[in-house]
Formats: sequence, structure tokens, C-alpha cells
Amino acid sequence: MTSNVPTGVPPLRGTDPGMPVEPRARDRKLRWTGWTPTRRTVLRAGSAAGLAVLGSVFPAVRRAVADGYDIYPGCPSYAADHNCSPGCGPSTIFGDACVTSGTNTGFHKDDQVTWKLRPNQCLSGSYDGWMWRYDQACGACSCHIERRCHDGYRKTASGWVNSICRWTTDCGCPSTVNWPEVAAGASGALVTTIQYLLGHHGFPTDVDGAYGPATTQAVRDFQTAKGITASGEVDTATWPSLVVTIRQGTAGNHVRAAQTRINSYGYKLAVDGIFGAGTLAAVTDFQRHNELTADGIVGTLTWRTLAGGAT
Repeated sequence: MTSNVPTGVPPLRGTDPGMPVEPRARDRKLRWTGWTPTRRTVLRAGSAAGLAVLGSVFPAVRRAVADGYDIYPGCPSYAADHNCSPGCGPSTIFGDACVTSGTNTGFHKDDQVTWKLRPNQCLSGSYDGWMWRYDQACGACSCHIERRCHDGYRKTASGWVNSICRWTTDCGCPSTVNWPEVAAGASGALVTTIQYLLGHHGFPTDVDGAYGPATTQAVRDFQTAKGITASGEVDTATWPSLVVTIRQGTAGNHVRAAQTRINSYGYKLAVDGIFGAGTLAAVTDFQRHNELTADGIVGTLTWRTLAGGAT
């Protein structure tokens, strides 16, 4: 079940072929000495050995268990072959579903008004969520990324829908993302972003995602106006002048540019040019996952990570 609420991220592509594991037995319980959980006090005995082995590989697994949640230490089969966007599934991922401070930081919200936990309702009714890992570059994580996907519900205008809190637990080789160089012959969302930004600056061209002669000329005209060498390529000298800082309440083609690019990372925003609550939630979530200041403002550093990050 999915939602058309603009803060959402689409579920994984394809269909769910079924749950990959059998439910764990609930009659054998292992208690953690000296530990007072926040929600449940037991961990199924069948998972103890596996978690012990994976403790050094998935340190977040132990934290999840210690916090009273049962987190499957691997990736479900229907998510295993997907890249970092969106990196969870199969339910809708909402940018504002996670608790961002306090004891339960990184887990699904549970205010019983807009958000509810969904205990023991994923992976054959045995777990609250699972760990997901991608061993290639993802955003500002140059080596790998690991995320925890925690199940819950969100109340929308159409009723309660399945939702997921996606939380980065390990970012391998965090690095500064460089501005990409984009030239004639390129195509895709990044070119569309450039075309929207050119239009914002008064150098309009067709917004078709194709870097053809008209876009090349518009870039040259923009570069000339800004005193930049008129190469016709959007390079490291051009990007800082092309991007515009935007925040909640901003509207226009520069917002469409950001919405288009952030959707490349799995978010499902309407490209309407309005920086509203949905765009704010997606931007803040993107910043948090890429170890940026999560202030919801798309400034130069966020723009550079959006433009140059691996997707």
C-alpha cells in the first residue's frame, strides 16, 4: 500500500516474491542481563548466534536489539539487488518518519496520532525491520552505506498506510562530493536540473533532459553574463554561480531544479516549484543521510552533494 503524500519515497521497484525467512519461535527467550528495554524485554533465542557473529559487521544490530526492537540482520530478498535509492522497501519510505533525537533516535515515530509502530509485522511476522547494506558509493559515502529500515504506519488523507523509517547507521569513507562536469550529449535528471536553473537566471531553454545545442548556447550565454569562460559546459567554475540557495517558502524554477535532482535519490516529490513541507522533509532526510547539517536549506554544499553524489 502506498501513499500520494509528497513526503514519501516510492517503494522498491518490482513485486514482492514473498518473505525470505520463516518466523522465529517465540517460546524460547533470551534476556539481556542488566538491561531494561524500552518496548520488549526479549530477543528470540534463534537469533542470538547470528547476531553474535554479525556484531562486528553490523554494529547497529546490537544497538537495535538493546533498544528493544527486533531487527533482521540482513536484507530481504526483494531488496537485495537494489542500489542505494531507495535502499529499503517494500513499504513507502517517508522522509519525516524517523525519530531524530532522544532515546529512540533512528527508529520509526510512534505518537499514535500520525505515526504508529508496526511491531512484528515484517519478514513473516517476526521482525520490526531489517538491516540493508550497499557496498558501493552512495551519495557522500564513497565506499559503502548501511541503513536500518524500521516498519510502522503513517496516517494520511486516505487513511493509515505502511511506512518505513530509513536511517543510515554506517557511512563508509565519507567524503566531500565534487561538482560534476556536464556537457553536450548528456541526458537525464541532472541535465533537467541545469535547464531549470538556467531558466531561473533568465536563460530559458527547453526542459527536456537533453543537453543539445540550445542548452549549450544557454550555458554559454549564462557564463558570459557571469564572467566565466564560455565553454558551454557546466563545470566546477559554473556550478557555484548556477545554483541558488532555497528554503521552505521559496518558489520557482530553482525549486523545480532541486526537486528534480533529489527525486534521483528515490524521493517522490511533485516537481511543482513550491518548497513546502514535503520538499523540506525530503531535503532534511537527504542531508542527514549524507552527513550534512540537516537544516532543510539547500545551500551550496547540499547542492554540490545533490549534483555530484552517486545515485
